[in-house]
Amino acid sequence: MGAPDGDEASLREQTTIFYRLSSILFIGGGVAAVPPDLLHRPAYDETIFLLPLLAIVSGIVTWLIADRAPPWGLHVVAVVATLEIAFTVAAADEVFRVYYVFVAIFVAYIFSDRRTIAAHIAFVIAAALAPIVYDPGDARALAVQALIVIPTLIIAAGMVTYLRERLAASEGRYRRLSECDPLTGIGNYRMLVNRIPGELQRHGRSGRPMALIAIDLDDFKHVNDGLGHQRGDLLLRQVAEALAAAVRMQDIVVRQGGDEFAVIAPETDLGEARELAGRLRERLATLAAGELRIGASIGIACYPDDGETLEALLRVADDRLRVAKGGLVPRRPRRGAVADPG
Repeated sequence: MGAPDGDEASLREQTTIFYRLSSILFIGGGVAAVPPDLLHRPAYDETIFLLPLLAIVSGIVTWLIADRAPPWGLHVVAVVATLEIAFTVAAADEVFRVYYVFVAIFVAYIFSDRRTIAAHIAFVIAAALAPIVYDPGDARALAVQALIVIPTLIIAAGMVTYLRERLAASEGRYRRLSECDPLTGIGNYRMLVNRIPGELQRHGRSGRPMALIAIDLDDFKHVNDGLGHQRGDLLLRQVAEALAAAVRMQDIVVRQGGDEFAVIAPETDLGEARELAGRLRERLATLAAGELRIGASIGIACYPDDGETLEALLRVADDRLRVAKGGLVPRRPRRGAVADPG
């Protein structure tokens, strides 16, 4: 399906929107089919109105199940819509072939895999060609119509796919830029806020621990005051590079602001977090600004023992960092608190 790199809640919301979009198309198509059926001459048998009614009922059912229906059910929705249009074309009039375009646009918009889109379009084309098989007496006229309908379906699906992919690429670039600290090139606080709730949900399902390591540079103010802000900015970039080089591939390094950094270590317990914090301190100890060696204070918080939300973990890690930095009493003392992992 289209969109996506969001957490489960985002996917659920998107799926619900797609179901409701299909519901609107069902109901709209059913209602729009009634006037042509009423005006047709010679008049249709009254049973013909069962087809618009079927479309309207399909739309109502789709709307009612939208909040809980699975994503794969959207494939079923597209197939059902195609079959209902095919039945309407067979029982009423060829003019309703135009509805196939809505199916083509729908599948091109909601599915991100091109092969999936192509499979649905192929099924729609097969349905559009079906009258040639069951009504061979009018095959030539039907073939001429098909030569108009089929390219229209392909072009419509292709254009929507292209525009959706361009939009998704632009959103992806914007998301990456919005989560990137412009000075250091690592993640920023927005990345922390966006990524960690999903990680916490994942660790909650697996029952595995996760560590948050808060890092604050010691005496960074002296660098800015004594050597200037340009040297301070260079030092922050060097710190970011050192932290990124010390962590594992799955870890997330962010600059929260100023000289405050954080590392999110998935699948990591307290002992492993202490080892990682030790490596981080060793890396930072190799840095210097002029004659001033760089040190750092570190505080560790672990999920789920120290909290089950990002806010709780940040609060505990910050408390323990404060203890490590100046011997301050944490705001919320916890049993087994680790202020200095070294």
